[in-house]
Amino acid sequence: MDNNGTLSFLAFARERAEMLYNKGSWRNWRKYCGFINKLEEFKVSINTPDFSFDDITVEFLIKFDDFLHKWENRHEPGKLLHPNTIAIQFVILKALVHRAIEIGVMDPGKNPFLRFKYKGVKTVREKLTESDMKQIHSLQLTPGTTLWHCRNYFLFSYYCAGIRASDLIQLRWLNITENGRLHYQMGKNHKDRDLVLVKQALEILNMYKTNTVLPQHYIFPLLDNNAPYAKFVTQADRDRMKPDLRHKLYIDLSSRNAFINRNLRKIGIMANIKTKLTMHISRHAFAHIAMEAGAEPSAIKDILGHSNLATTERYMGSFDTSRTDFTLMNLFRENSDDTHVINLNSTYSSKEAKAIALLKSMTSKQIMNVIEALFK
Repeated sequence: MDNNGTLSFLAFARERAEMLYNKGSWRNWRKYCGFINKLEEFKVSINTPDFSFDDITVEFLIKFDDFLHKWENRHEPGKLLHPNTIAIQFVILKALVHRAIEIGVMDPGKNPFLRFKYKGVKTVREKLTESDMKQIHSLQLTPGTTLWHCRNYFLFSYYCAGIRASDLIQLRWLNITENGRLHYQMGKNHKDRDLVLVKQALEILNMYKTNTVLPQHYIFPLLDNNAPYAKFVTQADRDRMKPDLRHKLYIDLSSRNAFINRNLRKIGIMANIKTKLTMHISRHAFAHIAMEAGAEPSAIKDILGHSNLATTERYMGSFDTSRTDFTLMNLFRENSDDTHVINLNSTYSSKEAKAIALLKSMTSKQIMNVIEALFK
């Protein structure tokens, strides 16, 4: 409530942020904090003491949108906010409005999002090729050095179907089963993953296996086995940690991930790879290379841990250029009886893709000649 007894929208937003903190939803908590900071500065810019729910109108959203488009990106001086960052602010604002309607502090008929729409822009997903992965693997790095360790983390993630950095950092030796499998629960969505450990992944594990390790010890030397949060071994245990301890774990995970990514950028330069290497790119690399190898979308969905096939198809669609490749090659090929030569081995990975590419490169007369030859 403000001094006039009116329910404050800012106070409501801060209360929701505190709830997220207490639940351990750190990513969303940080987003809400950033949103509240921007809303505070918007309040100052229009010289108002506070915002009530009655103030949240279409006109308010239009003015806030204009304000955000002038906001300088403090992480990248000289640049303004990315459109997708602005979109996140409206996602949060919309969620707050819906929650206010649910608990009866805002009239549903006054929901400004019934008329106001804002969308971000589609971004290009970074990807690596199989050749890129071979370059990373073949780098001559001194065993035991920081770069050597960080490459191991990246490659282990790749060989384990793009395991996320926060999950990899928290892996324990008890997550490795006696029959050579990796079994853990994803922190993001609590899905179980049970993966066979391929030879390359086992080779990396053997580099860290010593006679002194215990089942509850972390596999990779990134977190302290004696840290207060280390005794919370399973995801179910971590879900029951007190907020401050969960926050401490979140900060350490973020710090270690940033540390790995800084060194991966150096590795990328050494391997002459244009794509900016990060731990998350290993997930993209696995998905892209699996698709190029002809893996079924449903199998990729299961191994990535996506909730539904539509998510996987959207994810894979950003990598799939086969249809546009075929169209361009067919459109601009020589219109003659001469065979149009294509380097299928370098361009197409699966047998099906190669066959389709070959057919697309042939003239109608050449295809008919093949069909006639089959029936002779």
